[in-house]
Amino acid sequence: MTSATATRLLLCKALATALLLGSVWSLSIKMLAQSGPQQGVQQQPQSVSLAHLYWHFLVYQNHLDTVAAAQSAQGQDGNWLSGDLQRKMGFSDADFAPIRASSVRLSSELQALDAQAASLRAAGISSSNAAQLKALAVQREADINVEIASLKQALSPDKITAFEAFITQFFAPKTLTYQITSASGQAATAAVQP
Repeated sequence: MTSATATRLLLCKALATALLLGSVWSLSIKMLAQSGPQQGVQQQPQSVSLAHLYWHFLVYQNHLDTVAAAQSAQGQDGNWLSGDLQRKMGFSDADFAPIRASSVRLSSELQALDAQAASLRAAGISSSNAAQLKALAVQREADINVEIASLKQALSPDKITAFEAFITQFFAPKTLTYQITSASGQAATAAVQP
């Protein structure tokens, strides 16, 4: 495996982990919102709010920093990983410092909320647990909004605009087309939206 392939694989795993954290919350809330099976109802895809893009980006950046620190502890250079998004955005160390600090705070706060939510889910769905899960979701949103406000105070308006444009583009859905050929040689095209 080449170094570039290993890098891509590591980045994909890190992004999947960050996105999975968000999916767990979404699934919990959707399960609570459904009073029973609704057959024949198709849900339309909804765009993700800017606040949730902040959330996913900050959790992802914290994950990259954590993996980079682990690599450094093993004597490997982890700076390329922790600085990847910063380089892509073109931010200086000083410009990116508030983002990095915010990612640490938000990840810590959300880990505590995730642990509480996991224990409630493990206890089973009850009206009491459902109310507590909804309260945790509200707290999660409040924590995200506090970090957004903190970043908007710490960064210049130009940097906030650049940051929001980057995270919007970075997490924007992209349709990929794959050509699949069966063993018999028949080809089929599949469009996938990651």
